[in-house]
Amino acid sequence: MLDFARLAGQISDFATYRVQEDRAHAGRLDRALAALDDCAPTWEALRDRATHATGGPLRALPRTRPDESHACGPRPATVTVVATDGSQIFPDRHVDPACYLLNVGRVAIHYGTLDPPLIRAEPTLRYRQQDLADLADDDAEASPLDLTSEVVSALRDELELRWLFDTADEERRSGRDVVAMADGTLIRWMLRGMKNRRLETQLLSRYVAELDRFRGAGIPVCSYVSRPANAEVVNLLRLHRDEPDWDVSPDSIRGVQDRHVFASRLEVGERSAVFLSRSEVLKQYGDHRIVAFYVHGCAEVGRVEMPEWVADVPGWLDLIHAVVLDQCEKGGGYPIILQEAHERAVVRAREKDVFYRILARQARGAGAEAGTYSGKAASKRAPRV
Repeated sequence: MLDFARLAGQISDFATYRVQEDRAHAGRLDRALAALDDCAPTWEALRDRATHATGGPLRALPRTRPDESHACGPRPATVTVVATDGSQIFPDRHVDPACYLLNVGRVAIHYGTLDPPLIRAEPTLRYRQQDLADLADDDAEASPLDLTSEVVSALRDELELRWLFDTADEERRSGRDVVAMADGTLIRWMLRGMKNRRLETQLLSRYVAELDRFRGAGIPVCSYVSRPANAEVVNLLRLHRDEPDWDVSPDSIRGVQDRHVFASRLEVGERSAVFLSRSEVLKQYGDHRIVAFYVHGCAEVGRVEMPEWVADVPGWLDLIHAVVLDQCEKGGGYPIILQEAHERAVVRAREKDVFYRILARQARGAGAEAGTYSGKAASKRAPRV
């Protein structure tokens, strides 16, 4: 139980700290905006410099002037928007036998038509041995794999993208635009945390294979990142200012995020220039290098990502801009279709308990040994104090 009385003094100190940080941030932001203005006329030289720079923080590469802004055109009168989001029950070391659940919510809404929406959840129960076999290497001397929470998360992302394509392909209509929207980043940078390059390559190749299907079918796919923490554009501006890579001096602009810059420069409804990410993991994406723009919605500046080939198709940038902005307005600041997909996907604590009870009951009914809990897990299910 949290003792708020004992915490009160620390909260007061934090409020004072916040005031000081807000003042310092305002100064850093002013310097970042000045750097954006200063580099714009010679942006191509800065892009070339960033392309050949080695080491240091991640820097975005602008495809056009980085200070550009683009107004939003009208959304097509008829358009199909599809989205997926996922949730999971991770393998629990306190519960035997080991298994896990992936639950993907998928939604399709046909705007400007009488076609009924599709709103559905797709649960998938998986077993440890099944996925280890799918990811196993042919090398008999390779280290055995462990199905960690990171691996399960990667498999969930893959399944979300698979269902996103299937939904878009099933729900698209002749003569009508369709936009497929995912939640969060398309850049699987978190796979590097596994520290297993063989497994990383396996999972990335499977993810990229799903992106191949979108390109083959001619379906524009994008993702929306709420409150993005990226600083790739700011790092580009730091390069322009000749700041040392890890400079923390009072005059540095380190600590400013891209969304802070574009919140100051974009009017509500506008989008920024398009920037190419140079994340190391994208070297394994083949023809699907990820680009992004920032959009000033009604409640926040969000980041919209897509494969570069999507941005190269005439009219698709404007289509995605209009659809994302319309979705944010309908959702009160966050795309309404992603909200609906999340509601179908989320697995709440009570549902997790029911899930394990059903597993145990079915096991007993089939004559198998019922699942067991560790002492810690059992105590949480029957607290005595």
